[in-house]
Amino acid sequence: MNMHSISKCLTVLSFIIVTIVVTGCATSYPEVEDGFQADWDSKKYHADLYLIPTAPEALARRIELVRQAKSFIDMTYFSWNKDTSGLMLFSEIKQAADRGVKVRVTLDDLLVFNEKWLAELAHHQNIDIRIFNPFDSRKMGWIGRAMDFQIHQQQLDNRLHEKYFNVDGHNMILGGRNIGDDYFGYSTEANFFDLDVIFKGDVIKAFEANFDGLWGTDYLIPIEMLVEVKQVGVFTEFEKTYRQQTENRQQVVNAINQQVQSLTEVGYTAAVVKPVFDSLEKMKDSKPYFRSRVENLMTDPVNDAKKAVISTPYLIPADNKFTIIEKLSANNAQITLITNSSASNDSGFVPAYFEKHRPLLLDMGADLYEYKDHAKNSDHFYHSDTYYHNKTFIFDDLYSYIGSSNFDPRSDFLNIEFGVLIKSPEFALTLEHYLLANKELLYWHVTQQEDGSINWQSGDESYDASPHYGGWHALPDWLIRKMNGESEL
Repeated sequence: MNMHSISKCLTVLSFIIVTIVVTGCATSYPEVEDGFQADWDSKKYHADLYLIPTAPEALARRIELVRQAKSFIDMTYFSWNKDTSGLMLFSEIKQAADRGVKVRVTLDDLLVFNEKWLAELAHHQNIDIRIFNPFDSRKMGWIGRAMDFQIHQQQLDNRLHEKYFNVDGHNMILGGRNIGDDYFGYSTEANFFDLDVIFKGDVIKAFEANFDGLWGTDYLIPIEMLVEVKQVGVFTEFEKTYRQQTENRQQVVNAINQQVQSLTEVGYTAAVVKPVFDSLEKMKDSKPYFRSRVENLMTDPVNDAKKAVISTPYLIPADNKFTIIEKLSANNAQITLITNSSASNDSGFVPAYFEKHRPLLLDMGADLYEYKDHAKNSDHFYHSDTYYHNKTFIFDDLYSYIGSSNFDPRSDFLNIEFGVLIKSPEFALTLEHYLLANKELLYWHVTQQEDGSINWQSGDESYDASPHYGGWHALPDWLIRKMNGESEL
C-alpha cells in the first residue's frame, strides 16, 4: 500500500467518524408519481461533435479556445482545483478578461472554502464568479462544513454538478471533467480516466439559456460576498499562488504548453442531439427530474435494445433497484457495465455498497468491467493511482449520452445535472472504442463462476476477491452501511 493509499484510508476513517457524530441518518427517497416528467420533451438539433481523445488535450483545447475568445466565456464546474492546471487555465482566462472578454463562472460551494485567490479575480471588471448554494462555514475546513450540514442538511444537500465550458457561443465542451491536475493526467498522486466532447451548432443556444436561467436565481451568490480580500483590484494572492505552482512544476507547465502548441485541426462528427436539463424544482422536492426526462426520451431505444454499454463511476441503485439494467436483462440484451473497482473508487463510501450489489448485477447477466486502481492510461503524464469517472451509455451502436450525471442516487435526487442524448452510429463507435479499446491495461473482467464465486481476471492475473481491496475494509464498510447513507451517494 503506497502513501497515497494510506492517506486515503485514514481520510475515509476520519470522515466516517465525523459523519457518524454530526450527520446522523441519511435522507429518504421522495415519492415519485407514475408518469413523472412523461410530458417533458426536448428539441432536436443537428450538431458537430468531437470526442477529445486524451486528458492532456482536454486541457489544451480549453486553453486554445480561451486564447481565441472575442466576446464571452461562460463556465460551470463542480470543482476548480488550486493546482497547476487550474491556475494556468484561470491565468489564461484573466488574460482574456484583460483584453475585454466577459467571463462568468458558476462553481458549486462544496470544495470552495476561504479562497482569496478566487475572490480577488471576481473583482476584475470583466470577471463575475458566483457560488452555488453556499455553506456558512468558510474557515473551519471539513469539520465546519460537517457542522453546517448537520444544521442545514435539507438546504445544503443539493449540489451543482454540471460541467460546462462555452466560448463565444461557437464552441462548447461538455463531459465529466472538472478542472484540476487529476482530470488532465498531471497529478502525481491520482488521476481520473474521464471524457470531454466539443460541440458546435445551435444546440449551444439551449445550454446558454440553461446557464442564464441559473445565473439569475438566488441560488448563486457572488463570491466577493462570501470571501473578503484585502485590496480590490489587485491580484496578489492569485499571482503568488500561480507563481508557486508554476515555478515548482515547470516540467508540467512545459508539457501543457507543448500540448497547446501541437494541437491540430479538429475532425468533427455530425449527429442529431437532444439536450436534457434538470429542474431547479429539485432544490425543493428532490425528485429525479433529469433522470426521468432521460429515461422517458429513451423509452423506445431501451425497450428495443439488443446491446447496451453503460458506464458510471458509482454503480449504485436508486432505492435498491437497477431499473434499466433489469429491463435490459429481461429483454435478453447484451449488457456491458463499466465502473470503478472497489480499490480504484475515489469515494470512500461507494465500495461498501457496491460490494453487496455486484452479485446481483452478475446474476442479471451483465458483462462487468472494473477499472484498475493502477490502470495504465498512456495519455497520463504521471502514472499513479487511478480513478474511473466516465459517465455515458451507448445503445445498439446508435444512441449515446454525454453529460454530468452519474445516474446514481445523488445525481438522481440531489444534484443539478444536464446532458445530451446523441444519435449517431459514427460517434457511438468512437465512444465505445474510447471506453473499451484497452481492456487488458485498464480493467478487471469480473465474472461469476458456476459455484457462485466471483473472479477478477486480467491477462495472467486472477483474483477471487476484489483486487487490492484488503480485508481491513470490512470494519469501515460495515460502519458505512450502518449509516444507511446509500441515498446520499
